[in-house]
Amino acid sequence: MQFYSAVLVVIGIVGVFAMESGVHQLPIQMIGDLEQDLRPLVVDSNQLSTDGYNVYHGQFPYHARLYINREGISGTLLTGGSLITPNYILTLATARNINTHGYAILGIGDGSSTETQQKINFTQGGLQLHPIHDIATVRLDHPVTFSKFVQPIRLPSLSDSRTYEMMEGTNVGSTSGPLLYLRNQILSNDDCQKEHPYRFIYSYHICTNAYVGGAFSTRTYGSGLIVKDENGLILVGVTSSIYGCDMNYPTVYERVSEHRDWISMYSDYVFDF
Repeated sequence: MQFYSAVLVVIGIVGVFAMESGVHQLPIQMIGDLEQDLRPLVVDSNQLSTDGYNVYHGQFPYHARLYINREGISGTLLTGGSLITPNYILTLATARNINTHGYAILGIGDGSSTETQQKINFTQGGLQLHPIHDIATVRLDHPVTFSKFVQPIRLPSLSDSRTYEMMEGTNVGSTSGPLLYLRNQILSNDDCQKEHPYRFIYSYHICTNAYVGGAFSTRTYGSGLIVKDENGLILVGVTSSIYGCDMNYPTVYERVSEHRDWISMYSDYVFDF
């Protein structure tokens, strides 16, 4: 069985093969021309395969694209992230000891106007990688300016012990052009494990069900999994393992609530009780 899995500080799409638990992973692409290769990703043989839905401008003001440059390596990696404060983005991280820098773009929306977008650099010193788990914070070189198109997302409060099972989770994707999104039902971890005979699912994971929502072909590593309750939107997951559109395996995310202490330590986010 083939599946995508994150490999560098933050992840783009397709380029080297890796192995995990004896399973071949689809390659990660080092993107030089960010506008190239925009052919449809949907697999016609799979009726659940979808590129997702078009966003309206300002629908996901917390979503960021991260453009990563690595010292001594040509090409640019793209990944997603979520703005959690004016200064910090929460995203994915797996590789260690890589000298990286880059920039974030927020306010992309439907791509109809660059005037709503904000481009902010970050340096190697602004990256904090969890020593064990696939989660990271990025400190921007200067704070964002809040607007209708750029706003932070709320994280689970300290007293929030929900698993979010059976709730609807929204994920934003695409690495160029306008943003796209898809909504999937969140699985219990036990059910997720049953769907993943070659993938270990732990308490710090959260999964979504391709059979209730579809197989999102433009999903992006590091992008947020969002649920909505009576108080609004909450970021509950960070995209960690992405599977090909020809396979309807659950997408796996890092569970944000399992990392609240670490996020508090390595960002300026203040959790509500």
